[in-house]
Amino acid sequence: MKLKKIMSVILAAAMLTATMAACGGDGNSSAGSASGTGGNGGTDSSVVSGSGSGASADDMSGQEEYTVKIMYFGDAKTEDTNEVAAKLSELTKAKYNTTIDMVRVGFGSYKDQANLALNSGEKLDVISSFGFSPATMMVQNQILPLNDYLDEYAPDTKAAINDLDWKCVTINGNITGVPYNIEKASSFGLLMVKDVVDAMGIDWKSIKTLKDAEPIFEKVRAEHPEMYMLIADFGDIRRPLRIDPLCDENFGVLEDALTTEEDLKVVNLFETASYVDWIKTMYDFNQKGYMQPDAASSTESANSLLGAGKAFSFITNIKPGIEAEWIRNCGKEVYIAPLVEEYSTTANIGLRWCIANNSEKPERAMQVINEMYMNPEFSNIFIYGIEGKHWKFVDEEKGVVGYADGVEAGSTGYSNLAWGAANEQISYVFEGDDPDLWKNLGEFNANAPASVAKGFVWDNADVINEVTSCTNVLNKYVKALQAGALDPETDLNKFNQELKDAGLDTIIQDKQTKLDAWMAENK
Repeated sequence: MKLKKIMSVILAAAMLTATMAACGGDGNSSAGSASGTGGNGGTDSSVVSGSGSGASADDMSGQEEYTVKIMYFGDAKTEDTNEVAAKLSELTKAKYNTTIDMVRVGFGSYKDQANLALNSGEKLDVISSFGFSPATMMVQNQILPLNDYLDEYAPDTKAAINDLDWKCVTINGNITGVPYNIEKASSFGLLMVKDVVDAMGIDWKSIKTLKDAEPIFEKVRAEHPEMYMLIADFGDIRRPLRIDPLCDENFGVLEDALTTEEDLKVVNLFETASYVDWIKTMYDFNQKGYMQPDAASSTESANSLLGAGKAFSFITNIKPGIEAEWIRNCGKEVYIAPLVEEYSTTANIGLRWCIANNSEKPERAMQVINEMYMNPEFSNIFIYGIEGKHWKFVDEEKGVVGYADGVEAGSTGYSNLAWGAANEQISYVFEGDDPDLWKNLGEFNANAPASVAKGFVWDNADVINEVTSCTNVLNKYVKALQAGALDPETDLNKFNQELKDAGLDTIIQDKQTKLDAWMAENK
């Protein structure tokens, strides 16, 4: 089957996704006029040419030769990554006279290595914001605003992203990056290993809150003492709370993201009733031996613990296709009991592709980001690697792919992370996923109720010193508290007092003042 036909299949699904997501827009984006009007952060993207050639810009192959260096996350061998970069370069060389150089860094060390690259002045053009606060990156002069480059060098990408999404990545008029076209809503649930649940006849659907899991944990532990009942992922445990983090998930939040406009009170997350109740539950679980020992300092991934049969459950995000992702990642089928229904905030438009401040030719970086977002052929190579070596077609007609012969998740030299790409919704669907995955994801994004504060972007420049001081306090306490390793009756009070001493109240007041001004101007 020819590439053009494959891309037409993807385009048809993508256009349906765009239709589902367009749900009445803001129209006041500081990024300028865009074609989409999606109000809840759905996708207007995937507006690709029928030929699969990507962006519609004029031929720029006569430009001066340049190499764009991309840094992003995920496990991959250097030789495989170089081979993928060479394949991508075939596309960009012909179109832009641009060669791709690519570096992939494992999740555990990505932020440190990216920080080093951003601060050292080494050659770097395009970087993922994964693990970073783009607001802080902008304040620290690590990334460039995209305003001067989008219109001329990425017009298709600009037009494909809806106004509200652009607004969510804009700080003081500066567009900080191109937002990922992935799930744009939050939802959380308790993941459980399916074969254990089935063998023991557990009613997993009875779990509506985390506390409901206790009798199940007790039953499973008696049968499987070799398993941890609840685990962390590299020391992190997701918060099953419906908060609006107002661009910073730790310092000043709306306790209920779906509160009314009349009750937009910014509060200290760590003093809210919902957080305290959760922390007490985690402490109780830890005291009863349900928690993974030393969860807060664990350097193991949830994938590896579940895959090795060492774990029964994990608090996970929920989105269409998440169960299939877990099967690929850890080799286990799972059930997921919802704990928090989906909702949408500015923070859900968090991940983005940025241009590094030390890029020698930002306009060339912007052209490559345009290809990343708009060109299905580029996207599929970027995500899946080399056909025949890393992947093969499972159903060519439907655009479904799987691992190449003799390759598995644990043996591939180039791990595939569709959600790590700029626009997964123009890519192939991986084996095990619903062929209608991108349509379902569009519906998920469009139907999630949005916070009334969605679109508010907090600029922390006025309180950056307080944010730094509070972050140091946070790092001292929060992982251990959330893993149930510290007694909330005593340590939570110490934590909150140290946050106040470090300037948390100043941060909260700054957020409240700016949120009130934003509401008066935008609502």
